[in-house]
Amino acid sequence: MNILYFASLKEELKVANEVIELDAGSNMSVADLKSLLAEKYGEQHFSNILCAVNHTIAQDSDALKNHDEVAFYPPVTGG
Repeated sequence: MNILYFASLKEELKVANEVIELDAGSNMSVADLKSLLAEKYGEQHFSNILCAVNHTIAQDSDALKNHDEVAFYPPVTGG
């Protein structure tokens, strides 16, 4: 699956994207992916983060597939 990082998250991680291959029959959820990435980059980056799967806002319980595009970005505020 193609993982994309945006805004300050991309700057903090010093990576714009990466590819993660799921094992056949894997039942990874968005929450599972966040946990995996938190182990790799640090919990502080994935505790308050928004996620979209295939251009649609995702919930932690949503299942992921190998061909998905998963985007992570910090919450946006405006004024």
